[in-house]
Amino acid sequence: MSDTNTVAVRRALLLVFAGIALAVIGASLATATGRPVWRAVAAAGALAQMIGWVFAVHYRRGGAA
Repeated sequence: MSDTNTVAVRRALLLVFAGIALAVIGASLATATGRPVWRAVAAAGALAQMIGWVFAVHYRRGGAA
């Protein structure tokens, strides 16, 4: 894997971990407060995780040219 792909994979995994943090914080606050805005934060975190994993696999395997 080239250096450029290595950096891209690391950035994608950083997005995954940020998504995990958002999902956990959002779910915890939604449970504690019952406010729907925190459910939206948790959903955004889940979406960020999904996008991050797609990018990580794309950069690691090369994707479609």
